[in-house]
Amino acid sequence: MGINIKELETGIFLFQFFHKEDKAWVMNGGPWSFDNAMLLIEEIPEGEEPLKVPLWTLNMWIQIYDLPSGFMTEAVGVQLGNFFGTYITYDNKNNSSIWREYMRIKVRIDVRKPLKRKKKIKRKNGSEFVVSCKYERLGDFCFACGLVSHTERFCRRTLDSRGEGSSKE
Repeated sequence: MGINIKELETGIFLFQFFHKEDKAWVMNGGPWSFDNAMLLIEEIPEGEEPLKVPLWTLNMWIQIYDLPSGFMTEAVGVQLGNFFGTYITYDNKNNSSIWREYMRIKVRIDVRKPLKRKKKIKRKNGSEFVVSCKYERLGDFCFACGLVSHTERFCRRTLDSRGEGSSKE
């Protein structure tokens, strides 16, 4: 039904949707990017000033690999989701086959914190295993510090340690 877009400040835009279904499609879809830069999208509560709405989080689907089949449950997905970010939902469609390779969950990540890639899990018998995660449709991010807000070329950590051989995450 249409959309109206207004730039409020450099890099901050206000989107006005003319139909609630269009807004729901954008809010529930994504993550969205432009020129491979991730777009942070938040709904503005009624009566709130748009420039005061914090833009620090991004909803993303992640794939969890190396989970033993007995651990491919929604309860485990909630715990892992809250480790990698803040758990939002579990993808039942992806997790319906016994032969599945990974668990798929949606999480909200704080872009001010480095992305997490692995988690060590301890079984009840004391043994351990490590799961890894892949972020779906992740745009540019920094391999040096793990943040989504910039690339390695503009990383303060890389610039501060030129010639010292900084390690990549």
